[in-house]
Amino acid sequence: MPLVLTTASAQSQTLIRIYVQTGSGDFAANGAGDSSLDVRKALLGKEKTLRVVEAPAESDIVVRIDSRNVKKETASVNTIANQSKNGKTTTATTVPAVRITNVLHATIVAGDSQIPLETESLSWRGAAGDMASSVDHWIKENYAKLIERRARGTQDIKAAEETPRVRPNAIPVKKGAGDTSITPGMAEAQVLEAMGSPDKKVTFGKKSLWDYRGLQVVFEEGKVTDVKF
Repeated sequence: MPLVLTTASAQSQTLIRIYVQTGSGDFAANGAGDSSLDVRKALLGKEKTLRVVEAPAESDIVVRIDSRNVKKETASVNTIANQSKNGKTTTATTVPAVRITNVLHATIVAGDSQIPLETESLSWRGAAGDMASSVDHWIKENYAKLIERRARGTQDIKAAEETPRVRPNAIPVKKGAGDTSITPGMAEAQVLEAMGSPDKKVTFGKKSLWDYRGLQVVFEEGKVTDVKF
């Protein structure tokens, strides 16, 4: 496949959509929430190449803020001469100067790929700004692949909408006077077509819950994983 060179003007027309996530489990690491907000604010200042979105299902990549820690290093050693009161003796005291560095750890999640990133600065806000710059640089290097992946995903959804398939283990669901089926792996667009708009949507990380009268549809990464009655 020939290499596609993308100009800055083309990049500004098609923005890469980013969702900033705090951790990947039920509990976030200490301070990760604050750094998540700082990274998000820093990314908002780079909207010539990217756009920050409100849900992972809307994004091309997820920037996951994993953890942060403080690193202490000896920057220099100072020697202080102490003279006795009578001036006859002199002693030396060695005092190390410690430099404290704030280290921020994050991961870019793009499909099945996970790219770890680490930045450090004298302040947490500085580390978050450097992290946003690292993400922006990574996007520019992988812009063509990200756009290709988005187009491929759009084509898959369109094909699924045009030729719905009846899968095994289908769960029959009532819709008005007729019947419909929700199957594991269905995309959100397919559920909308089958069930219509939900009464309520709740999103948590990679998971989302759609409420309908009498049932709930559970999604993970935009695909159906369960239906609760």
